[in-house]
Amino acid sequence: MQAPPIRKDGLQLEEKRKFHRFFWAVERGAWAVFALFLLLALAGLTGSGGYFSRITAALPTGKADYPRVARWEASDEMRASFAGGADTHRLILDPVLFEYFEIQGIQPEPERMVTGPDGVAMEFEAEEQAPVEVILYLRALHAGFPEYRITLDGAQVEASTLILP
Repeated sequence: MQAPPIRKDGLQLEEKRKFHRFFWAVERGAWAVFALFLLLALAGLTGSGGYFSRITAALPTGKADYPRVARWEASDEMRASFAGGADTHRLILDPVLFEYFEIQGIQPEPERMVTGPDGVAMEFEAEEQAPVEVILYLRALHAGFPEYRITLDGAQVEASTLILP
């Protein structure tokens, strides 16, 4: 067996400089990828929570707040805020929404639910034409990118949600 050569700094080590430089480059690349995933998660682009995970659409008849990014099998919520001025408010959800999400609960409970060609219509009564806020508790059934309509008292918004596995 041959002894390793003595370096300029006096150490007698056998080193594979080319391999170490390649390993350090791969290690730094992995750190950059993990930092990117961390930033995406903090921004809310990997699931619920974070600035970009939700979107609010302002309509003439109210606001619809829904998840922009959701996780499969995870709980999430959709909010519909109706402006005042009517005794009854009507929320219509596209049938595509029900292919991708299970509604686990609705707060407050609708007075009436009707299924039609545009989807499921829910009616909520308001006392003295007060504004009403409805919360739908959702759970994504499978991954995908559903595009659906939300209708608040006749005003529609085209919505989409990225459901990650």
